[in-house]
Amino acid sequence: MQFRFDIKKSMAAVAFLMNRCGGELDMFLALKSLYLADKKALTTWGKPITGDEFKALPKGPVLEMIYRLFKGTAPKNFQMQWDSAFSERVNHCIHLRSKVSTTSLSEREREVLGMAQDEINSVAPKDVADFLHQTCPEWTDPKGGSLPISPEVILANAGLTQEQIDELKESERVFYETRLALGAR
Repeated sequence: MQFRFDIKKSMAAVAFLMNRCGGELDMFLALKSLYLADKKALTTWGKPITGDEFKALPKGPVLEMIYRLFKGTAPKNFQMQWDSAFSERVNHCIHLRSKVSTTSLSEREREVLGMAQDEINSVAPKDVADFLHQTCPEWTDPKGGSLPISPEVILANAGLTQEQIDELKESERVFYETRLALGAR
């Protein structure tokens, strides 16, 4: 099961979290909040908000492309869009350079993002990695590197049957092929 990364929605999600924090966003806490929100969206609706890939890092799970955007190592087309909207990291935090629309986020996506951010913010920052290691059974220790986290594993851990997972995979495949046939990217 693979989703298409959506830079517009990803930037909207980051801007939404930033607005809830008064205009400054900590990279580590944002990455963890975004992971939990995408995981919740996947297990609830069968599709993540950002379409990003799930990865296991030593300090817990993250969304791969958004992590690379924060680090400045994403593909040029995505990085240029990101850099035009968000500042470089200063003390692990970013700010807005220009307004980012959050209208691409549905009300339920905003709700899930807010709940995920509240959950991460309820944990002391020094304990967030351990919290995620304990509460995300899909995370495995990458031994200093990174490992992919399969959406199927997340769904199975959430209690979905193989039949339900296969139906979601087929639905995503049909959605993707329909978009291609209509000329959408």
